Amino acid sequence: MRNRIIVFALLLFSVGSCEKITYSVDNPIAGLPTSVLMHMGSGDNPDYIPNTLAAAKFGLSILDGIEHDIQISNDGTLWLDHDNEVRDCDGNIIGCFQEMTDDEIREYDTCNDTVRYNTLESVFELISSEYPESWISLDVKGQYCEILNTPELMKQMASEILRLTIKYKREGKVLVESSSLAFMNELDNQDIIGQCVISLGDIDKGIADATATDARGISLKYGEEELDADVVSLIHKKGYGLIVWVINEPEDIVDVWNSKPDFIQTDNTDFMKYIPK
Repeated sequence: MRNRIIVFALLLFSVGSCEKITYSVDNPIAGLPTSVLMHMGSGDNPDYIPNTLAAAKFGLSILDGIEHDIQISNDGTLWLDHDNEVRDCDGNIIGCFQEMTDDEIREYDTCNDTVRYNTLESVFELISSEYPESWISLDVKGQYCEILNTPELMKQMASEILRLTIKYKREGKVLVESSSLAFMNELDNQDIIGQCVISLGDIDKGIADATATDARGISLKYGEEELDADVVSLIHKKGYGLIVWVINEPEDIVDVWNSKPDFIQTDNTDFMKYIPK
């Protein structure tokens, strides 16, 4: 695992576009061992609420790392959740994360003794203390209630992720996935976080967008185009890392694993049972 981390650090953080790379026989971008991340922390495990600290603990205990969706509060705190809205225990919408203070969100964070809303910092604390070699990938959405891709909001999120990464000494272990130009630009000219541009299946467009945003990698939705070892090799030769999501079916697990991307996200808690020995 340690060698994997060192090598991928070279993959993600030493590249911005193919023009910045001098390729050689020993190019560390090619042939990187694949790491597997549990989508939403807990994947399809029904015992956990996705995107919570409890979900993160589960995912970290069985795979190489976790993926989480994040939101931002009116106080500038990053919270775990896929949706923009904060809901009460009956499912009623109370408000939007970015419009509510941390104290207001905490009024609704627990239902029947089960915590539903956790801060990203709580997960960083967990990884730093108990899983120091694990990865975390953060999905940064472009839609925040009525606000679409607000540049200042995106810059604020990027700055807070950088702050937490440095505070908890997670340099080289944090990935972010986004399609926001403002967010990606805020993370340009730094070498501690690997920013990956989201592609909804179009590989050529993913490469073009990675070039345009100075991304270190591509976060690719699986299934729209054929993905094999040759395609992954091409992406590596262009100077980019590759995250593939979300891989759940046994046949897909085998195919994607054999294509040798850098990261695979899955909901399947039995993922490791299906990979070739």
